[in-house]
Amino acid sequence: MNLFPELSVAKISDEKRLPMCREWAFDFEKGEFKIKNGKYYLIEGIEALKIWIYKALRTDRYIFNAYSGNYGSEIYLLIGLVEDEDILYSELSRYIEEALLVNPYIISVEDFSFSHLKPDKISIKFSVGTVYGSMEAKMEVSDG
Repeated sequence: MNLFPELSVAKISDEKRLPMCREWAFDFEKGEFKIKNGKYYLIEGIEALKIWIYKALRTDRYIFNAYSGNYGSEIYLLIGLVEDEDILYSELSRYIEEALLVNPYIISVEDFSFSHLKPDKISIKFSVGTVYGSMEAKMEVSDG
C-alpha cells in the first residue's frame, strides 16, 4: 500500500493549442498603428505580444466599456496614493502581473526593477515568459 497517490500529468491535446497570437502592427514612438502599402497590417508571435502588453498596461481597467473587466491594469489607482516606496513597488509589481497573466500566451512575469527618472516618474523593467520564449518589457508611470 502506497501512502502517496499516483499522479499523472495531463498532456495538452492538439485541439487545445493556442492559435498564433496576432496584433495590429504598432509604432511605439509615434503612438500609432503602422501602415504598409496604405493599409494596417498584422504581426504575429512575440512581437504581437509586445504590442498587447504595451496596450494592456496603458489601458485603465473597468473604465472603458469596450473592454472586458479582464483587460487593462489598475496602476492608475496607485498613483499619488502610496507614499512608501517599498509598498508602491510591491503593488506595481502585483498590478502588472495581474494585468498580464490573463493572457494565455503569457506564462510568467518576474524580475522587476525600478528606478526614478525624475522625482515624479518611475521606470519599471521586468521579464515576461511567454509561449514563444522570454522577453524584457518596460513601462514608465508618473507618481503624482
